[in-house]
Amino acid sequence: MNGFFAVLIAVALVGINVLLYRMNRATPVPEGCENLKPDCSACGIRDCAVRSQMIGERDK
Repeated sequence: MNGFFAVLIAVALVGINVLLYRMNRATPVPEGCENLKPDCSACGIRDCAVRSQMIGERDK
């Protein structure tokens, strides 16, 4: 019986996750946030892929 409840809870959590994911995808992007570009000058992550692309473009 405990296994049944565990499976039931797992299925419910997956269902909630799928529902929230679909609702999030259907939400429109707020005005002014359509084409945001990261400002990597203040980022402290040295191995970030976006930062390395931005630095590479800046050096050209």
